[in-house]
Amino acid sequence: MRARVVSGVVAVSLAAVVALATGCGGGSSSSSSSGSSSTVSAPTITVQPVSQSVSAGSAVTLSVTATGDGTLAYQWYKASAAISGATSSSYAIASAASSDAGSYDVVVTNSGGSTTSSTATLTVGTTTAASCDTTYVDSVLGAVSTLETALGGSLTSSTLYDSSTYTTAQRNVYKTDWSNLPPGALSFSRPGITLASVTTTAQIAAFNALAKAALSTQGYADFQGVLAADDYLGYTKNASGYGADLYHVAFVGTPSETGAWTLMLGGHHMAFNITFNSGCSYPTPHHIGVEPRTAFTSNTHTSNNWYDAGSYTVLANKAAAMLAVFGGLDSTSLSSAFLSGQTFSDILIGPVEADTGSYSTVTTRFNAIASSSTRGVLVSGLTSTQQALVTAAITQFTGDYDSATAARLLSDYQAGYASTYVAWANSAGTYSSSGPDVSSNGTYMRIDGPRVWIEIAVQNGIVIQSQTHYHMMFRDKTYDYYDQLAD
Repeated sequence: MRARVVSGVVAVSLAAVVALATGCGGGSSSSSSSGSSSTVSAPTITVQPVSQSVSAGSAVTLSVTATGDGTLAYQWYKASAAISGATSSSYAIASAASSDAGSYDVVVTNSGGSTTSSTATLTVGTTTAASCDTTYVDSVLGAVSTLETALGGSLTSSTLYDSSTYTTAQRNVYKTDWSNLPPGALSFSRPGITLASVTTTAQIAAFNALAKAALSTQGYADFQGVLAADDYLGYTKNASGYGADLYHVAFVGTPSETGAWTLMLGGHHMAFNITFNSGCSYPTPHHIGVEPRTAFTSNTHTSNNWYDAGSYTVLANKAAAMLAVFGGLDSTSLSSAFLSGQTFSDILIGPVEADTGSYSTVTTRFNAIASSSTRGVLVSGLTSTQQALVTAAITQFTGDYDSATAARLLSDYQAGYASTYVAWANSAGTYSSSGPDVSSNGTYMRIDGPRVWIEIAVQNGIVIQSQTHYHMMFRDKTYDYYDQLAD
């Protein structure tokens, strides 16, 4: 099977499982009075190889755990072809290249026969950014410069975590200091300054211009809506610890056209983490949520400096697009997509790495999901109409950023549809033919690909307890934080 390169990512379809004849030791199953025979069973695989998505140059190890009588022998295969010298329980690649992408399995053999593992897909992303248009980063840099001028020297130093003052380890911790919780529920401080510190007309205008430059029209609408909703909770509903003035802006690394740095816009129910490297943008991890889920009217606590006056129904388009994915499935596929026996009280891979500077916790969770027996239904097995609904749902998240970034990411994610799953769950853990219901606590939906990870969790309201509210997560398994955190 030949690998296919699409937009900087090698996409491959699953290899057919290698079919091997299994021999039986000890002869037939008949017995006689003069003696008895014993049978040696073929090995049993207890831990299967796990699919992985890595950047070019990364070290990769595929492994299997098996039990059985006698000596166990191993042979690894890539796309059904035996790999020379790959004859142990693990197969290591010191520096992954695009040619290493593909489907792998391993055959474990003893005197009783052979057992073939499940297939693990290795996706190798490119770190080349030369093809990226610098129009986007130049626009953001212009807005950053204007904001820094408006803030002045003392506040500028509070927003910037550059390499001349902070170590790489310190900057990595700041990158992970985001959460889906309000400030009072955190054990750490979000980096940067709050909007409460952005007070003059020039500062407010400069910050709004930065948000508009960093986000698409769609993304900026989400941004404004979340701020309006937090003000609604804090000042219409008088909830302590909520409000637009508690949201933050920070720069981790020195902003430049060619260097690596991150723009962080965030607070409760929002984390835009946009890393720029050599002019390319990598806008994940991205968390967004909202309470209330239904329509509300904004108040004037901040004189509408951060959002327009009027009625808001925030994140409705994102939720509707995900619901459409499952609404478009036939009954068999809807049942196959259900995560039977699994329940979710929140997003599964939210800020699990918060305040650590490490990505290891995230990797562990992704590996556990990849090795699980139930991940949902494969997108590649859906009709073209159903696949279009999946694409539309992904676009609701990639489309929060500039058009070039959105197109690049979407192309990469579509290239992985052969290994991309859609799945859903409810609070009961038992299948219902009615499908997901966002008015019901515990409803959960996700898209899980070689790189793309999108999930929506529906929870009871915290302040407005009479209705549910959303938490949503968008990750790129290869390019979260531009793959710069320690594992």
